[in-house]
Amino acid sequence: MKFRLIGLLLFGVLCFTILPGNKNGRASESQSGNTGAPGDESNSNGSPRTCSYCHFGAAGPVTFIHLIDNNGDTVTQYLPGQQYKARVSMTNSNTNLTGYGFQMIALRDSDNADLDGFSDPGNNTVNNYKIATIPNGRTYAEHDNVSLTPVFDVVWTAPPQGTGPVTFYAAGNAVNRNGSTSGDGTDAHVLPINEAIPAGTDNPAVTEIPLTTWPNPATHFINLSLQLQQNGEVRLRVFDLNGQLCWESAQNLEAGPNALQLPVATWKAGAYVLEVSNGNQKGISRLVKI
Repeated sequence: MKFRLIGLLLFGVLCFTILPGNKNGRASESQSGNTGAPGDESNSNGSPRTCSYCHFGAAGPVTFIHLIDNNGDTVTQYLPGQQYKARVSMTNSNTNLTGYGFQMIALRDSDNADLDGFSDPGNNTVNNYKIATIPNGRTYAEHDNVSLTPVFDVVWTAPPQGTGPVTFYAAGNAVNRNGSTSGDGTDAHVLPINEAIPAGTDNPAVTEIPLTTWPNPATHFINLSLQLQQNGEVRLRVFDLNGQLCWESAQNLEAGPNALQLPVATWKAGAYVLEVSNGNQKGISRLVKI
């Protein structure tokens, strides 16, 4: 019992003396990843070491991750190369907890590789987060000092087509700002995100079809112009941001410039992805119905 007490005291001293220095972020201050992601820091028993390792003692916040597109809509699949907000938010009913922090990373599911898609906004005062890379090469988005707001909107650029499913990992922390790690609350969340359009264009023989759409956004129809290298059947498919096929058509077109109309009047308002393919040619464009 005596040795156990000594161990607990040493643990408390460690947290009190070291962890307050992490108010500027674990990756920045301790060169450590603590999101709970595969490959992040772990405890001796192999379990993930998140904020709860030292911050404890209170009913903490509930942490959520959302991926938000440029229209402000929450999405469950990403479009390759598109920019999003990866939002970490915390709901907190404990009035003693008035400061917030977080750490987040996005990994490719196939090999848990860091996608390094986060961007530093360059104004930490306004955006209340920063980007930090630790010695093993992993890059994290995390709080910049203790934040007074429980929402962090991180700029994230989706990876190239063919990357496949991606998972976001985030740990959130709400603190009472008493100068120690006691009486704080923590939580963690995982968000899996699929690629919106199936891979299959990584063949170097496939060339891009130049596409132009107008009006976009549209209410009744969208004009589409495209330039083909060869005659033949052209397949048009429209997906929503959940990757569901919403509309498709196949037409025989001549090589050179072509003009078509897409009837969108019956579509639900929102963002869509148009995929046009013709043999070894493929083009992708974003459509918006209002």
